[in-house]
Amino acid sequence: MRHRRDGRKLGRTAEHRKAMLANMVGSLFKHERIETTTPKAKEARRLAEKLITHARRGDLASRRHVARTIQDVEVLQKLFAEIAPRYINRPGGYTRIIRLGTVRVGDGGSKSILELLKKDEEGRTKKKTPRKTYHKIDMPAAPAAKEKPVKAAEAAAEGSADAAAAEAAAPAEGAQTEAPKAEAAHAAKPKAHKAEGEKKAKAKPADKPKGKK
Repeated sequence: MRHRRDGRKLGRTAEHRKAMLANMVGSLFKHERIETTTPKAKEARRLAEKLITHARRGDLASRRHVARTIQDVEVLQKLFAEIAPRYINRPGGYTRIIRLGTVRVGDGGSKSILELLKKDEEGRTKKKTPRKTYHKIDMPAAPAAKEKPVKAAEAAAEGSADAAAAEAAAPAEGAQTEAPKAEAAHAAKPKAHKAEGEKKAKAKPADKPKGKK
């Protein structure tokens, strides 16, 4: 996977690519404008802006760091004396790429111009599109709803409904109270039958002894 491996190979080895970009950036600092293909211009811009940021510091360590890439003494002196102070208040964005819209004869590569910005010149800014606005329409407020008076028929219907509900609840309570009474009466029936049998037995006359008449 090609994670975090940015940059373009440009069809060259690492040593060749490094030397080519160093020469392009040196020419950019010397002439402040070069013409090349679009992929090369994008890669040269990355290196050029890093070197300008180091040159803005102006100390000995930054000069030695930039001197590793820029071998020409005159270009190095111009970078620290003229170019870096030009962008002392600019937080990046020192260069600009202009697409020419033409192609190179032979391989059809798109051509562009890489140049340094002037001192008070602004770089390419993002075009701001105006936000869509809506015209507010004043709508009249809705009238407050009036409370409707309760009619006598509706009140009577509500009263009759409450009375019917009360009557329906009364038989249910009566049925619950009658159930224990019925159970008690059913339990008392065997005792009454037993008492009646004892009474009949006492009231029946004794059998006469068998004998002569």
